[in-house]
Amino acid sequence: MKAQLTIEYYISLTIFILFIAYLFFQVIKISPQFLRELQAERLKSESYQISELLINDPGEPINWPSQANIKRVGLSSNLNKANLLSGEKITAFQSKCNSDYENIRKLIGTEYYFSLDLIDKTSGVKLISCNPPISVIKKMKSSISRIVALDSNKFGELTLQLW
Repeated sequence: MKAQLTIEYYISLTIFILFIAYLFFQVIKISPQFLRELQAERLKSESYQISELLINDPGEPINWPSQANIKRVGLSSNLNKANLLSGEKITAFQSKCNSDYENIRKLIGTEYYFSLDLIDKTSGVKLISCNPPISVIKKMKSSISRIVALDSNKFGELTLQLW
C-alpha cells in the first residue's frame, strides 16, 4: 500500500501554517509595545526610588555637605523624621549640581538623565533647580512629585523627572 496524500491533508496543513503565521505576526506586532511599557515602568520605579533616597536618606556620610569623600547624597535632615529636608543639604545639592551634574548623577546612582526641582510652596521660591547641562531629548520620560517638609517649618514640592 502506497502512502497517499489527500486533499484534506493539504487543506489542514495549509490552515495550520496560516494559523502559525498569524500567531507569529501578532507576537511581532505586540512585542514593541510591550517593551515600551516595560521601559516606562522601569523609569517610574527608578524615579520613585531616587525620590525616596533623596527625601528620606541623609546621605553617606550623614554630614556630606562638609565632607570631601561623598558616597551618596541625601537631603534628609536626620534619620528619625520622614520627609524632613535639611536647608544646608538643599543648598549644598544645588551648588554641587551647578558645578558638576555628572558627579551628582553618579552619587544618586542612576544611568538616566534627571531633572530635580524643589519649590518652597509657602513662599513660592525655587530652592533646587538641577537640570542636565545639555539638552536631552528622549521619547520616554517619567515624572514624580512629592510633598516634603523643610526644616524651616515650611513645606515644599519635590519634582523629579527621568529620561
